[in-house]
Amino acid sequence: MSNTQLTWGGETTPDERVLGLVAHLSVFIFPILGPLLVYLIQKDKSRFVGYHAIQATIFQVAAAVISGVTCGFGLVSLILAIVMAVKANKGEWAGYPLMESVGR
Repeated sequence: MSNTQLTWGGETTPDERVLGLVAHLSVFIFPILGPLLVYLIQKDKSRFVGYHAIQATIFQVAAAVISGVTCGFGLVSLILAIVMAVKANKGEWAGYPLMESVGR
């Protein structure tokens, strides 16, 4: 149990946790496109990585739309991306606020 986290989705490997972290943090380099690419490449290989990548993609699309209306939400979305990256790296199946069931 030292290298895996048991949760509702099952065991995760260290590689899956790193790819989940990459899906969330890729928004700093390629907003929206980064997590979408991780999803498209990994969705059939790992349910855990696919879950985190689709969460990050949908949240970043919503954040882009909302930030067009309110200028302050952009910073909040970046902070949430970091929080979710840390949770993915721990092996948690955590979702963004109001989106936890997306991708299950």
